[in-house]
Amino acid sequence: MRPVPLWFGVAAFAMGQGVTAQEPAKAVQAAPAAVRTPAVAARAAAPATAQAADAKAIAALAEAYAKAFNAGDAEAAAATYAEDALVVDEDGDRTEGRAAIRDRLAAGFADAPGTTIAIATEALRFLGPDAALEEGRTTLTPAGAGESPETTNFTVVYVRRDGRWLQSAVRDEATHDLTPHDRLKELEWLTGDWVNESQDAVVATSCKWADDGNFLVREFTMKMQGRPVLSGTQRIGWDPIRRQFKTWVFDSAGGFGEGYWTRDGDRWVIKAEGVRQDGRHASVTNIITRLGKDRASWQSVDRTLGDAAVPGVDEFTIVRKPPEAGK
Repeated sequence: MRPVPLWFGVAAFAMGQGVTAQEPAKAVQAAPAAVRTPAVAARAAAPATAQAADAKAIAALAEAYAKAFNAGDAEAAAATYAEDALVVDEDGDRTEGRAAIRDRLAAGFADAPGTTIAIATEALRFLGPDAALEEGRTTLTPAGAGESPETTNFTVVYVRRDGRWLQSAVRDEATHDLTPHDRLKELEWLTGDWVNESQDAVVATSCKWADDGNFLVREFTMKMQGRPVLSGTQRIGWDPIRRQFKTWVFDSAGGFGEGYWTRDGDRWVIKAEGVRQDGRHASVTNIITRLGKDRASWQSVDRTLGDAAVPGVDEFTIVRKPPEAGK
């Protein structure tokens, strides 16, 4: 049976593509670890559920800090820090301890009343059950007319103390504008030829830099019983407004879609949506984890087609295609 694309294409390692709602069970090959009993699956889901709750708590802490900052409340803003917290600004000046941080905030509010802060998180990585690392940008907007906002990069280490997440170490760095090509170097490991084979299907992908160097372009082809059944093109670029990687995909069946990438260590989470050739809307969250120079895992969850939920796809492994003999 020919698989019907969920939306803009079916391909192992499609990096932002859905897979079909009706493909044969073996059209994508799950790694042995993906074969789970209900009890094993429940245990595997528990850490992810707890981590999601922790991520939500950290986001709420950042929101509380921004709210206190924008109100000029140094006491409340400092309360989001651990007692022994350290802050290093973009000039390398160090402020140690919650009390000293409170005093510095109060002095800043007095010098520039009405200044507001906006926090944009770009990546959050858990270092263990009670520690997390966050990267992002802060934008300070002065209250005075004609004054320009100032944006800095930041890195924050969060720790859990007595059941509460707090800022433990903060480092600010001056923003350096990078070209789209420089940004995409994070994904340069995708370049080359990749393959996933099962008893029923072979999915091959090839990734290379666009001629202008500002996009990565991927071509994918799915074959069943040696015959091509679906192909498509994906383009990956940098969105300077959302400050995230963005993907656009077009498949040979007439479907298309787009999605945004968020990094979590060696794992990329891609939330995407698109339109099938029959006009139905679809959405999906794909999770890609780099396992080494020549291996990666791929999983598809939270899938919808029209108004209905679609079963997810268990994690499976794709490998870099070895060079042909004599080359």
